[in-house]
Amino acid sequence: MSIEEIQHINKARVGDSNSFTFLVKKYQQLAYNLAFRIVCDEDNAKDVVQESFIKIWKNMKRYDSKVKFSTWMYTIVTNTAIDYLRSAKKRTMISIDNLGEKLSNTNMENELENKELSQLIRVASDSLTTKQRLVFVLCDLQGLKTDEVGEILKLSANSIKSNLYHARNNIREKIQHLIT
Repeated sequence: MSIEEIQHINKARVGDSNSFTFLVKKYQQLAYNLAFRIVCDEDNAKDVVQESFIKIWKNMKRYDSKVKFSTWMYTIVTNTAIDYLRSAKKRTMISIDNLGEKLSNTNMENELENKELSQLIRVASDSLTTKQRLVFVLCDLQGLKTDEVGEILKLSANSIKSNLYHARNNIREKIQHLIT
């Protein structure tokens, strides 16, 4: 963390809204990327990010400077996204069956474009357990290290490795099933 960022965090902790705005601008895209990868919908991801930053603002006084700010923020965004997914009324996901039909109508001789592959991964990851999905998103899509993921999800390194192994296998199997 830069000295400037630490200063803004300290000012935001005592209620400085300009410093908090600095933090929002700095971390907004990271928060959105994580939220989108968990909820798989742009509008829902925006809602999760907005709600997360409201929670962060309300709890700035509780922020422990021993923890990286990004880790604390990822924890809040992850928990907010989980809560959002648990709300069945708000959850609108793409059906694996519909995607399979759509893909079977495309020219499968050509390699899947990145956009199609991303959509396949999102759909395949939807069938994972919540824990597997979160570990997969944080490790493989967000690029966080095992210790940081453990801090965010309150899991041991072995649990993270196990969940990541199963998530990757499940996604691989779903994608193979969809494209064959």
